[in-house]
Amino acid sequence: MDEKQLLSKETFIDLFSKPPIDRISREDELFIIAKDLGIEKRFKESLKKYEKLFKEKIPLDYNLKLPQCKYEIDNYNMLNYTCNLNGITDESNYKFSYMPVLPVERYINKDTGKEKIKIIFYQECQWKELIVDRSQLAISQKILLLSDYGLDVNSENVKYYIRYFNDILNSNDIKKLDSVSHLGWKDDCFIPYNSHGIFDGADEFRNIYQAISSKGKYEKWKETIQELRKKKVIKILMALVLASPLLEKLSLQPYIVNLWSSLSGNGKTLSCMVAMSVWGNPEIGALRLSSNNTQNYYITIASFMRNITCYFDELQIIKNSKYFDMEGLVMDLCNGTEKGRLSKNSQIKEVKTWFNNFLFTSNNKIVDENAGEQLYNRVIDLEIGEKIIEDGQEVAKVIKENYGFAGKDYIKYVEELGFKEISRRYNEIFKEIIDTTPATTKQACSLASILLADQLITECVFKGEEALNIDDIKEFINNKDDIKTSIKAKNYIINVINANEKRFSENNYGENWGIISEYYCTINSEILFRELKKGGFEFNTVKKEWAEMGFLSRNSQGRYIHNTQVRSLKGTFVRLNIYQEPTE
Repeated sequence: MDEKQLLSKETFIDLFSKPPIDRISREDELFIIAKDLGIEKRFKESLKKYEKLFKEKIPLDYNLKLPQCKYEIDNYNMLNYTCNLNGITDESNYKFSYMPVLPVERYINKDTGKEKIKIIFYQECQWKELIVDRSQLAISQKILLLSDYGLDVNSENVKYYIRYFNDILNSNDIKKLDSVSHLGWKDDCFIPYNSHGIFDGADEFRNIYQAISSKGKYEKWKETIQELRKKKVIKILMALVLASPLLEKLSLQPYIVNLWSSLSGNGKTLSCMVAMSVWGNPEIGALRLSSNNTQNYYITIASFMRNITCYFDELQIIKNSKYFDMEGLVMDLCNGTEKGRLSKNSQIKEVKTWFNNFLFTSNNKIVDENAGEQLYNRVIDLEIGEKIIEDGQEVAKVIKENYGFAGKDYIKYVEELGFKEISRRYNEIFKEIIDTTPATTKQACSLASILLADQLITECVFKGEEALNIDDIKEFINNKDDIKTSIKAKNYIINVINANEKRFSENNYGENWGIISEYYCTINSEILFRELKKGGFEFNTVKKEWAEMGFLSRNSQGRYIHNTQVRSLKGTFVRLNIYQEPTE
């Protein structure tokens, strides 16, 4: 330290901003330096003058003296604050921060209207950035959380920070920008490839946001993937993840594809990672997510990804839990919107929405045999037997080091082609599926989006390849007649009756279910309701269709339940025709 630096006002501001016990040792250090420089007397005189100013609480310096950064901060109105490399002091010369901190941008979210603030702080010889909700800068408990990111805030100085942010934000014309907080489409722009305003959700979903990027060599990735695409399942999975950006623009509902096998080590996870590598880093914690989550977490991730496929690995982790509602998760994800909720102040909370599809891996099917039509319509269970990828280690190495190129080219091609043309092509594929297969309308929508996406990727990335056709996906189509809830419930209850034939016998000494005659089974209504419920069915849901198909006989008043007597016992019974073929 030379004479000029020793006698500068910055030296004395720093000295008097320190706690008393630290000030003593620092003052001794400065006296030694002054003695070595031969200016001990001048230093002592300056020290007395600054000490007087400090005791009288006269402002020492309210200028902004900071290292250069990319934001326009030189003309900030700092009011009575000093902000420099030594930290921030207020009008009483109290240093409440040992680093410079400034709000530099305001983001107004176009979807929610909520405001976020970008703050910068200088630490370890570099500027660092954070984007936070404006409310986080106004509430003690929330602003304290910023210490996790390196901000110099604690329980002692938090109230000074709150006042400081409020003063600076309200005394300066902080740059205001439009922002969005989800990936995918915003009007005609696809985030993050082309931005519609500023993306403000990077801090909450930092790993996923950073994963949507390119790394390595495009040609190396393409060469490896083209060889893998000789397997139909790889083409289907890749088409699935490329179909996500089409759903919203084509007004299609989200759906789920479950890649499953009871065998281990046949490449389920790696195959899904190959597909997700079109967007970016397919590693765990990036675009490969664990299935061990709460229902609310699934919804939060879905609304953030918005138009990009969500891939969750190893679904059996939670599917086998007795506390987890698999059917509820399927319906929630495929509805594309969360349940409406009220805040603690009885205000309506923002309702999250999404338009993507979902990819799971599992050891078994999602849709059980007794599941209703709603699950069959929303889930494609894709079973694999043989090993998909032979040289798994080499493929994993390639896609971990080379990824994120094809998605960008695909979106560019989709934008150039335009959704008027894409919609026309989708309608043609959809009509062909409906006309030539027994698929339901909802399943035809999902399959058509997959076939269309594969067409598009073969036109812009894998040129010269033959695109998937309807014959390639026929084995995954559920027959709309076989999956009808009424037919599944009918077959289920017939099997139950046959397995419990003795309960209809006159010599039965246990629970009496009713009577079986030459043509009909007359069964106690409460027992029928109970047994149907065990199989996941409800009588009120199927009774009308059962009557229409001739399986259920109405009484003389046209009612579904008979008040009658069976073997001297009066009660309410349902009469089922379990022997004749149902009438059309």
